[in-house]
Amino acid sequence: MVPPNERRRYPRVSLNHVTVEIYSATGQPDNPEFCFIINVSENGMLFKTDNRDNGYEPNKLVRMTFVIPDNNVIIRTDAIIIHVRETDLAAYVGAQFKNLGLAEQKILTEFVQNSLNN
Repeated sequence: MVPPNERRRYPRVSLNHVTVEIYSATGQPDNPEFCFIINVSENGMLFKTDNRDNGYEPNKLVRMTFVIPDNNVIIRTDAIIIHVRETDLAAYVGAQFKNLGLAEQKILTEFVQNSLNN
């Protein structure tokens, strides 16, 4: 049997001390939330929020801004929430990128591939 992480189409890379800014994708004013990225792939990420009343739910569209480590390139993209797993202290949110630009996609792909090869 293949381990679950081996079945992924896009491998994930764990990140430490990297944040993502999450805010409304509707263009309405809101208070952005800074969350820690747990891992990232070419097409999505898992992030952790300590705010359990965050309103994240599957199929919700959000806007994200984050920086790729060692590259300092800012990635801005919309994402759709795929799943939310709550614990007593936090919520772990899986999101899939939407409308990611070609340049940003290339940077993410290179970052993931380089991280996997090191």
